[in-house]
Amino acid sequence: MTGTVTMSLEVELGWGVARYGLLDKISPGRERETRRLHALLDCCATHDVPITFNVVGHLFLESCDGDHEGPYPEGWFDVDPGTSVEEDPLFYAPDLVEAILDAETAHELCTHTFSHVECGELPPEAVAHDLRTARDIHEEHGIDEFVSLVPPRHSSPPRDVLRDVGIETVRVPHYRSPDFGEPKTPLHKLVAILNGPHPIAEPHLIDGVVETYSPVYKTLAAEYLPLGEYDTHPAYRWIPRETGKKLHRRYHERALDRAVETGGHIHLWSHLYDVANDHQWPQIEALIADIGERVERGELEVKTMAEVNEEVRDDVERPRRVTQ
Repeated sequence: MTGTVTMSLEVELGWGVARYGLLDKISPGRERETRRLHALLDCCATHDVPITFNVVGHLFLESCDGDHEGPYPEGWFDVDPGTSVEEDPLFYAPDLVEAILDAETAHELCTHTFSHVECGELPPEAVAHDLRTARDIHEEHGIDEFVSLVPPRHSSPPRDVLRDVGIETVRVPHYRSPDFGEPKTPLHKLVAILNGPHPIAEPHLIDGVVETYSPVYKTLAAEYLPLGEYDTHPAYRWIPRETGKKLHRRYHERALDRAVETGGHIHLWSHLYDVANDHQWPQIEALIADIGERVERGELEVKTMAEVNEEVRDDVERPRRVTQ
């Protein structure tokens, strides 16, 4: 059988961590993140593996004055330095956007909102405005396709807001899928993180929006290895570092095996800063090579979120043959 794999990588940099006092998770001047993105693009080009890069819209900017109009809560843009990419590269990254757009592989550049809005927490009018701002920036950069959203912190916006701004597909935690439920206990979640199996979760068209499902925990990166500039989380420090790397590689191999065996769909994700250290990268590199080899053998297909959206809608709209 032929399985399907989708990978989405969150490029949010300072916008994803500044409000929580975690800027030190990113390397000084985002130097490691920049190098890692270029290495990732090269690796994807070698094996012809596309990724959905979900990018915070503000990162498209070379500079700004920190003043952004809209129906946001008071102080929403206090984290915006109002400077430029030269002064604050954690909040501006037009060079990374350009690298993705100029890559040899046909990656998707989708939205992660304009200002890393937690879509289920802010008023709908603020979410809609933020998404429209992101859409305008995409258009200014010649990106005609604006159909995919990865909501920050897994906080999904109202479906009417998505439809109004033209979003057709959204990444959703797999436990919200009609086929799954939440882990029974924290222990069940821990076992899933360490040993899998990665959920096989088919995308669904729900209320006019295609949902593609992934775990809330990171799966491109490993939770039990150092993430970004941070050491391993205390809950996982009992696992020897080299053992963690083997677990990480085995998780990926088993996920791909399950997709092939079932003909099902898996969606792997992480943040760019998570994989910007040398503890995570070897397993990511091996995963992409493995995917490329399986695609060549006809075992796997790699689809971006936009391609998954198109396929699901085509299946729904295709006339069914009636047999007698």
